[in-house]
Amino acid sequence: MAKKLQVRESTMFTTIMLVLVAAVAISSWVRAHRIGKISYLEHLEDTAVTIDGTEYKFRDLAFYLAHQEMVIQEQARIYDFKHTSKYWNVHANGSFVRLEGRDQAMEMAVHDVIFYRMALEHEIRLTPQETEYMENQKMDFWNDLEEEGQARLGVSKEEIDEVFYHMALAQKQQEILADEEGVDYREYNADGSAYQKLLEEHTYEINESLWERLNFGKIVVE
Repeated sequence: MAKKLQVRESTMFTTIMLVLVAAVAISSWVRAHRIGKISYLEHLEDTAVTIDGTEYKFRDLAFYLAHQEMVIQEQARIYDFKHTSKYWNVHANGSFVRLEGRDQAMEMAVHDVIFYRMALEHEIRLTPQETEYMENQKMDFWNDLEEEGQARLGVSKEEIDEVFYHMALAQKQQEILADEEGVDYREYNADGSAYQKLLEEHTYEINESLWERLNFGKIVVE
C-alpha cells in the first residue's frame, strides 16, 4: 500500500512540475507578444546597451541582429521551407527561438566589444592575410543581405566595414588570450566558461525597456 502511495505521489509531483513548466512557457509567450513591439529603424539612435560605462546604440548592433536573423532564417527554411515562421516560434531549452536569437545577438556584441578594447590596449594589428579574410567575410555578408536587406538594416556599408574590423581584432585578441591561458579558443566564445569568468570583470546593462520589445525576426528577414 505504501509503495502504491509513493508511486501516486511521484506521479502527482511530476504532473505538477510539467504543468508549472508549461505555465511558465505560456506566460513567456504571452508576455513577449502582448508587449508592444518597437520598430528597429525608429530606434537606431537609442541606447541598446551600456558596456563598462560606454553606451552603444541599436545601430551599433546592426550586424549582430542581421547576422542572427539570417542564421535562424536559414535553419527555418530547413525546418519548414514554406512556413518558416513555425521555426521562429519553436520553444526549446527554456526559451523561444526568436527570443534566444535576439539575446544571442546581444551576447555576441558585448563579447566583441570587450575583446576589441583588449586588442586596442595591446596594440594588436591585422596581418595582410587576416585583412584579406576579413574583407571576404564582409563582402559575403553584405551581398547575402541583398539590396532590400541592406536598406532595411538602416546603416551604411562603411559602418558595417568598421564592425567587421572590430570583430577581426576581437577574434585575434581572443586567439592570443586563449594561447596565453593554454585553453581552447572556444572557451572564450560568448558561451565559453573562460569568457564567463572574464565577463565578471566587466559591467554591462541592457536597455531592457526597448530590447525586450524589439521586433527581432523582422529586421532584415521577411
